[in-house]
Amino acid sequence: MNVIPLPINETPKDASRIFDLTIDPIVRLRTIESGEFEDIACEWASGYLTHFENYKNVAQIGGSKDSGRDIVAYLDESLQKFDIFQCKRYKEPLTPSVYMSEFGKLCYYTMTGKYNKPRKYIIVASNGVGQDLRELIEHPKKINQQLIDSWDKYCKPKKKIISEGLPLSDKLKEYIMQFDFSIVSEISPQTLLEQFSKTSWYKYHFGGGLKQRPRVKKPQEVLDNEEIKMEYVHQLLQVYSNHENVEIKDVESLKSKKKLHNHFKRQRECFHNARALERFARDELIIDDVYDHLKNQVYHGIVATCEANYDDDLKRVDETVSRSQVLSIKTTELGEINILEKSGICHDLVNDGEMSWIDDKNED
Repeated sequence: MNVIPLPINETPKDASRIFDLTIDPIVRLRTIESGEFEDIACEWASGYLTHFENYKNVAQIGGSKDSGRDIVAYLDESLQKFDIFQCKRYKEPLTPSVYMSEFGKLCYYTMTGKYNKPRKYIIVASNGVGQDLRELIEHPKKINQQLIDSWDKYCKPKKKIISEGLPLSDKLKEYIMQFDFSIVSEISPQTLLEQFSKTSWYKYHFGGGLKQRPRVKKPQEVLDNEEIKMEYVHQLLQVYSNHENVEIKDVESLKSKKKLHNHFKRQRECFHNARALERFARDELIIDDVYDHLKNQVYHGIVATCEANYDDDLKRVDETVSRSQVLSIKTTELGEINILEKSGICHDLVNDGEMSWIDDKNED
């Protein structure tokens, strides 16, 4: 059995759909290939249901030997308690004749101990379930007898459940009669899409674009302890000290220099915009290196300006930031990058040690 745990941040194969609005999601769901449909169901269970069900792990069980378990969501670390999600991509709503063999698998494999009886068994169908199957799900005690009555047609033949065929033994018949099918439910395509849209994965399959980036408030004038210790703050204070030929130890001391203090506040605002962009990319996108790739583009666009010779390090800062502002940068995932964000990335690069505002000869 091939169990594939779903990674938290698996890189999507295709990011081009993010801004696609050409196909209605319900139409795409009905025409999507079976492999991607199972991916969607797995990402829905992991990205949405986990918040309510507290799943410890969500796994895809691949191939023809899944034993009637396309996706398993484990409820404990022992992997003994779980929910099953069975995916069906059909052009029409599911009927009992299509689904009886799946109920047969559920009974046979739990009876033989291949896996435990699930807490829940959820049917995930691209076109939903038809009225006849829905009636059985709503009246689960009817499933027992109907499964027995139709066993020879839908479950006994070779390769329906097992390769050599599976006659209905007395033991299996008794097990089916006692089986509690109230664990069976279904998720409608509309509900699946509505819930899946709450996850970061949705846009990679159905488009619709990103959420609007929130406006970033100007940072509070008083720096918190974490920011006070940041390298970009330390270097800016050193830049101002070199510019004034007097040591400026902290932001409080800088307040007496009005122009420099205003300059510092502008740089902080830009830095906070860059960090907000990083958080947005991390929360909204599955591809977790989008911001790093963007930062690398800015780096290559400004590093020559930053490393040029200047008589005053403050001029280095201003020239480098100005250079960043005219860079033409647009990412597939984030769209246009605004001036505050590009300027702030300069300070983020300094904060990470990839650039320096201080010329070596000017360092203490």
